[in-house]
Amino acid sequence: MTKINPYIVKRRLIPVSPSFPTEAEKAVKALKGAYFMGVLQISRPPKCIPLTVLTTPTLIAEPPHEWPYLVLNPSLAVGLTTSYVLFSGNVVGAGNTQLSPLGVANYMQCHFHLNVTVVAGIWDIYAQTRDPNTGNWADSQVIFGGIAAPGTFYATVGNLGVAVDFAIRWVPVAPGNMTFSITATLKEGVGGGPAGLSRAIFLGGRDVTVATGLPIFEGESMVVLPGPDIVLYAIANANIPIKVFTL
Repeated sequence: MTKINPYIVKRRLIPVSPSFPTEAEKAVKALKGAYFMGVLQISRPPKCIPLTVLTTPTLIAEPPHEWPYLVLNPSLAVGLTTSYVLFSGNVVGAGNTQLSPLGVANYMQCHFHLNVTVVAGIWDIYAQTRDPNTGNWADSQVIFGGIAAPGTFYATVGNLGVAVDFAIRWVPVAPGNMTFSITATLKEGVGGGPAGLSRAIFLGGRDVTVATGLPIFEGESMVVLPGPDIVLYAIANANIPIKVFTL
């Protein structure tokens, strides 16, 4: 006859105490729900940290982490029609807006208004497009030529010059200076933010490059859950203002 050990019976009858999830497990569970349902669950008000990603590796987050992060690369041009200030100020020599290009991938038409308040000499203003392969800039056409007097001027370009990334450059035909502003109005757009090469940022380590980094295009965001010892950097082809939220 088998003997029953009352101690063993007692141990088996004791209910197992439930284990409580850690904060990391709660965050992972919330993110899984966000992935499948399109809703990001948060347990506290998010904190926004505005940063500018440079053309050299830029620090995004370092330990100790307020984990996780949502990295947002906002759109400068949003909607079917939008306006944007390309440049405003005084110049005394040749220059361009290549460090702050305009993403025009979703648009077919671009209209320009040039306002000149002070001018000496003669000036030309060119439209430029960026080669998505080499990253080099090329002139597409002269949009304002022979500027020699103050005034407000208008010009438009169609498919010629509206590629993916857009910039302008100015050059003195005759030496002088000029105080001016120029705006661009984009039309015939399709929904979503333009995702030009120049407006993307790339995540990685302290040695990240635009060729090796994880891309976040203009108008897109990414949730990042770095490990406890991970230092996160980003780099771009131009200076890009972004927002980093701690969730």
